[in-house]
Amino acid sequence: MPKVIIANVDSDSMCGNDMSPEVHAISSMCCDRLLVMADADDLVVLPHQVSDEYIEYVGDLLGRELSRRNVVVPRDGDSQLLILNDASLNDGHVAAQIRDRAGDLAGWRIEAYFLDRAVMALADELGLPLAGIDDVTDLASRDFLRCGGAESFNSKVLFRQLAASVHAPVPSGRVAAGAHELGVAVRTLLPETGRVIIKQDLNSGSAGNTVLTMHDETELTGASRVVRVDRTTDLAEVAAGLWPHVAVQRNTRVVVEAYHKAAQVYYSELWVPGPTGTPRLLNFGEMRMEPTFIGFEIPGQRMRAADLGDMTGHSMNLAHEAGRRGFVGYMNIDSIVTEDGHLFFNEVNGRMGCCTNIDYLARVLVGENYTRERVVLTYNWIEAADFAAVVKALDAAGIAFDRTTRTGVLIAVEDTARSGLIDYMVVGRDLDHAHDLEKRALTAFETA
Repeated sequence: MPKVIIANVDSDSMCGNDMSPEVHAISSMCCDRLLVMADADDLVVLPHQVSDEYIEYVGDLLGRELSRRNVVVPRDGDSQLLILNDASLNDGHVAAQIRDRAGDLAGWRIEAYFLDRAVMALADELGLPLAGIDDVTDLASRDFLRCGGAESFNSKVLFRQLAASVHAPVPSGRVAAGAHELGVAVRTLLPETGRVIIKQDLNSGSAGNTVLTMHDETELTGASRVVRVDRTTDLAEVAAGLWPHVAVQRNTRVVVEAYHKAAQVYYSELWVPGPTGTPRLLNFGEMRMEPTFIGFEIPGQRMRAADLGDMTGHSMNLAHEAGRRGFVGYMNIDSIVTEDGHLFFNEVNGRMGCCTNIDYLARVLVGENYTRERVVLTYNWIEAADFAAVVKALDAAGIAFDRTTRTGVLIAVEDTARSGLIDYMVVGRDLDHAHDLEKRALTAFETA
């Protein structure tokens, strides 16, 4: 059954702030990751065209006939920095291209990184049901999604409400909608660990996370900014100074939490089939942080059995409650184990994540049970000037992914012409083998 795949990473609905050109380039590259999820008959809507070399690489890797005809780009996508929002998706140009290339859309479905209002408007325009669910669930969920239902589950404020409803463990926290309320929250929570984290309600990838700390440190996991305070600091004054920087554009509220230093940062990805079905755990692992997210270790090799059990159990409860409220689709859930051994959940995201394309590739290339048989490492945003040279270097080093051994290194996405970056993915027999392949790949990239 053919699909239209909308790669709307970092849309208006995901990010409360408009992006700088530098961040925009990375976000646009992240959209390209969804090309690997396309079969020969599918169409992928991307904010810009991708290289013929990358399309050919993906087709060869997965054994599919892919071409530029599989890629739909909005009006002016190759001359402007676009995100896939209502303006770029619903001016009639994208719908016209889809109809022109697909012909009769009977039997087609739509899938998206994020089932936000803009995607649902396009789905309605084209008369396309959602992929992955039956027609009854599709009909029952559409109004919920049209009204921003998926977007609610990208909110850090709503997450704390959701977690409370199913008793998932979260750090002590408050919600603030003004500078004074922020100051009170900081004053109340700072004594617990000597650190508080201020999170913008809508953002992704640790962007917009500010930590206030009483300790001698300038870098903390998951924080894009660290600010030192001490016992003499006027916290109300600090809050007043921070408020114009955190309450920006669509971000009108923040979550303030006691910050606990993480020994490990975990994630889980689930498929939520709607109000009547049972969520399905798709993949899980450890997030590689330097100090913000840069990749995955799947499954996490340091995860203790008790932590894994608690993480998956609470993740299922969160996903089930989201489904009960009307949510349908992919859900990504982040958690940490603190240095003193406590499990805390940080957020849910009612959408695909950076792991979705990796899980898809691993299932196709290794098998449905890849988490039992292999260890996957990924690393994002590596500088590279020439994609063809990178592929050649992996071949020359003898570490390019091998379909026979089901191990090796592959390029998960490339954007060398636009941003000079690639993502890579390593598949090893075990962690030691994966690390050895990664080390050899980094050496090979230096010669490319």
